[in-house]
Amino acid sequence: MKNLLILHGDADRNSICYQFAAAYQEGAERGGAIVKEIHIMDLKFNSNKQFNNTISPLEPDLQAALEKILWANHLVLFCTVNKDSIPSRLSGFFDRLFAPGQVASAKTPVPAMMYSGKTARIVSVLDEESWKIWQETKLPTYHSIKRTVLERCRINPVRTCTIGFVHSPMNEYAKKWREKLYSLGEKFM
Repeated sequence: MKNLLILHGDADRNSICYQFAAAYQEGAERGGAIVKEIHIMDLKFNSNKQFNNTISPLEPDLQAALEKILWANHLVLFCTVNKDSIPSRLSGFFDRLFAPGQVASAKTPVPAMMYSGKTARIVSVLDEESWKIWQETKLPTYHSIKRTVLERCRINPVRTCTIGFVHSPMNEYAKKWREKLYSLGEKFM
């Protein structure tokens, strides 16, 4: 069964990220996937880990998100990168659900093993300043999510797409990316 979970990491539902996510979802559904979504910025939770780094009970929104993550075979995160960083709320979401020792589950004694066997893709859309920096350095900002969060939790492979500054959702650059994301969704990768 192809179970796809789309993680929306952008607060603006009118942003190009949502258009890219819709293209991916359409392709996935055409390819036979069942799709669920999480709008991370709408969730109600404390995005800070406890000072003593102890496991704190998950709020209802995080518990529901965890259930969807465990249900999915493939996770796709769509997020904007502003001024060379991801939104802090998004970072808090990953700290609470993916950091070692932060989630206790009755299903699995080792939390990192909860995510084993899943695959993921990170689609990051850079703002103009971040795009200029990326063109010079080629250092993507999603490495903190890719390497120290998802891959450490045994989600593998984690594929990535870095999309430069999109001046208009109607230009050829944006259309090309929508078509590519539709195709990636259809292939469930």
